[in-house]
Parts: sequence; C-alpha cells; structure tokens
Amino acid sequence: MIRKTILLTAALLLTVDLTGTTPISGMEQPMVVHVHKQETQAVLNNPFMGLAPGADHDGPYVQPHRLVYGVVTWKELEPVKGQFNFAGVEKRLHFDEWNARGAKVILRVVLDYSSDTKHIDIPEWLYQEMHGDGAYYDADLGKGFSPNYSNPILIQEHAQLMKKLGERYDHDPRIAFLALGSLGHWGEWHTLQTDTQYIPFPKTEISDLYVHQYLDAFPDKKLLMRRPYPIVGEYGIGLYNDMFGNARSTYDFKDWYENGYRSSLAEADIPAVPEFWKEGPSGGEFGDADTVKGLVKSDKIESVLQQARDTHVSWMGASILADEKFPPAEQANLDRFLNTMGYRFTIPNASFSEQVRQGGLLSVALTIANRGVAPFYYKWPLELSLVDTAGHVAAATITGQDITRWLPGENDVQEFLPVPETLEPGTYTLCVAILDPDTKKPGIDFAMDGRRADGRYELGQVVVTKRPPLRLLF
Repeated sequence: MIRKTILLTAALLLTVDLTGTTPISGMEQPMVVHVHKQETQAVLNNPFMGLAPGADHDGPYVQPHRLVYGVVTWKELEPVKGQFNFAGVEKRLHFDEWNARGAKVILRVVLDYSSDTKHIDIPEWLYQEMHGDGAYYDADLGKGFSPNYSNPILIQEHAQLMKKLGERYDHDPRIAFLALGSLGHWGEWHTLQTDTQYIPFPKTEISDLYVHQYLDAFPDKKLLMRRPYPIVGEYGIGLYNDMFGNARSTYDFKDWYENGYRSSLAEADIPAVPEFWKEGPSGGEFGDADTVKGLVKSDKIESVLQQARDTHVSWMGASILADEKFPPAEQANLDRFLNTMGYRFTIPNASFSEQVRQGGLLSVALTIANRGVAPFYYKWPLELSLVDTAGHVAAATITGQDITRWLPGENDVQEFLPVPETLEPGTYTLCVAILDPDTKKPGIDFAMDGRRADGRYELGQVVVTKRPPLRLLF
C-alpha cells in the first residue's frame, strides 16, 4: 500500500511538471516573453508565387522569380506512339537549369496551339488513327487544327498520355502546377465559332473526362483550368486568367466564378465557385503583350493591383516584365505588384516561456499573419527549433500546423517544442521556419526581421535549466 502511494505521488508530480515550465508549489513561476516582430516591405522571392516567365528562355531574367511557364504540344511529347520525348522537352524548357536556380515549372500540355502556318499539334500517328477527325482553321486568331474532343480514340490515347506524364512528373519537385491545356486553342478552353466557321466545343460530360484523367495522373500536384466548370469546386482545382491586365476581361472572369454564368461553349449553366482560390491557385498571363510594360506606370498600376487582389492571384506569366530593367519609379510599382501576389507571411506577435527545464515542453504561441491575397497551396511543415550559441540546431520539432489553412488575415497558433532531457543547460535562440519537404531546409521567407543565414527566423532567447532530481514526498 505504501509503494502504491509513493508511485501515485510521483506520478502526480510528473503530471504537474510535464511542461517543465509549470511551477511546483513554492517555486517562482517562469516569465512569459512577448515579442513583436518588425515587418518588412522587401520583395520576397518565394516559391509557387510571383512572376512566371517562359521556361524556353535559358535565363537568367532580370526580375526575381521562382516560377517559369512551359508550354508543350502532344506532338512534341509523343512523336511516335508509346515513345515519349521527355528528355527533349526537359532540355528545351531547361528543367535542370531552372531547378538549379530554384525555379519550378508550370506545365501546360496543348493539343492545338495557333500559329502563322497550317499545322497540327497532335501527333501525326494519332491524326491518322482518328482519320483526321477535327477541323483545320485559318482566322484572325491564327492557323491550326482543332481535333474533335469527343472522339473516343482521342480520349483513350489522352488517358495514356496523362498516365505517362503523371508517372514522370507527379512526384517531380521541378514541377509546380499543371495548367490543363488539353482543350481549345492555346489550351484556353474555347474554339472558333464565327459566321464563317463553327468548331464545336465539348460539353461538360466530355471535358470532365479530360479533367479526371489529369486528376488521376496528378494526385499530388495542384491543377488549374481556364473555365470555372463545376468540377473545379468538386476537386479544389485552381483557375487561370489569360487576359489579366485587361480590366474588363478580368472582371468578366471574376463574374464567372463569383456568380456563375451561362456557357455558350458548353451549352450549360455554370454554377459559382467564389472560394475556389482557397483550395487551388489563381494565375494566368497578361492579355496583351504590347501593353504589358505600360501596366507598371503610375497611371495603370492601381488597376493591376486591384485585379490581383480581387482575383487572388498567386502567379502571373510575364516574360516581358521579367526580362526588363525598369526606371526606379516603375520598378517600385512592379515591386508593389510582386508584394501583392500570393501569400506573404509574417509573425506580428509571439509569446513563449523565458525558461524551460530539460525534458520539458516549451509552450509557444504565435500570431501568423498572411498579408497576401492567397494561401500557400502545399502542406509544407512548420518547424520550431532551439539554436545554440554556435549556431547549431540543438532541438527541433515539426508541428501539426496545416499552413494551407493560413488564409489572408491572422491565424493563431499554439504549439509545444519538446526539450530533450540531454540538452545542455544554457541560453538558446527560439526559431521558426517553414521547411521545404524535398530539401528538409527552410524554404519560405517571412516578411519580417530576424532572418538567420540558414533561413530560420529568430523569435527570442530561452534559458534551458537543469532538471532537478525527482523528489518523492511521503
């Protein structure tokens, strides 16, 4: 009976002192440190956001960027049935060079890319198997061949293409997103429909077949579509607007997804998906290459910034902007655009115990603010760590935070950092970081001071004290 009492008393003491910061009766309560981090307005060159210039340019571009945009035709990918030209595509789009510079590829596979000459963008072998089922066109938008998207052979072979693409790229860290370009001219989900030529666009039951093939092939990549069809909301797909910068076209695009619309192409009522951007990224291209440079002038930039805010833009294809050195005033406007797109994390407030015992749990409360217009779309881990005076990580933990839920605004985070029983007593620096799962190193910059050379951010000092021997009271 005495032994049971001793064990019970010891267990109670261990429970009371579990965190190593809760005082045992008669001991002084540890102080709580409150930190207010200084925010910065510097341009953050972070992954999965910002400018996305052409991948076919071997770079480097003048402006900072962590994305590039690569368009590839099916004809280039599979010139011979069952033989895939991945090496040739990756060489032309400089996959390895961009990867070495920290830039990921947004890939768009197209079946019809208009140009100045008569041509086809599906493989010749497929054209023959389909018996040329489709329509050549020669119009203001250019020349090309629009295949019959309802053709069962095309649908079947497209499924095989997606399967091989997924095997190659779904787990490839060089790929950021997939823009679903398999339908329409340039992959923009529309076909020529004029008084002189009418090319049918597939109904949603057909277009959904193509989308499902992407979903099956790329379960781990974020996808984007040009039209906010119902499948967007069902599967958390993003959207791209290839007319960004043109206010009227952009707000038509916004009206589509916010209020729904009647699609003359699909001959269907398309319901609203106003919160698509919470699950899938919003991106696109500037609509008029001839006017892009002028959009960073002071009389245009406010409209561009508002379009980015209103449509929750994370990235924008803009080779012309990326490869231009601007005068100071226009560069400042471009920097404002770069600071508006995507996510922008900072920590305005942090609270933690001033000291913790060996073997205890350090309680850490953070206010994570997202000053951007969109979340981060991949589940990268949030790390808390203690760094010693030599700059080495002495203790670290991966929290259970889902950073994709950090929407614009402020998010309260409460976490605990386990302190090893063997950690030497002394003063340590509490740090925070978001880790890149592929490199296991800090991968996202915060908009605040305190950045260390290794990419972690300092929050403040914590004293680790020696844990006293367990005293059994009886």
